[in-house]
Amino acid sequence: MRTSQEDLLVVEALVEYHADRMDVQPARASRAWVLAKEIAASHGLEIEDALRQRDSV
Repeated sequence: MRTSQEDLLVVEALVEYHADRMDVQPARASRAWVLAKEIAASHGLEIEDALRQRDSV
């Protein structure tokens, strides 16, 4: 089981993967975005909020 801080790091990594792969593998990039959104939502956050919290850690 991951901690909340680990989940924030995973969200950040998935968002970066999404940005890096959108032109090359759009389906996988989109799936990464969906996963990031689901993980953030599991903590009651939007992706942007999760990234802001990660930046403040």
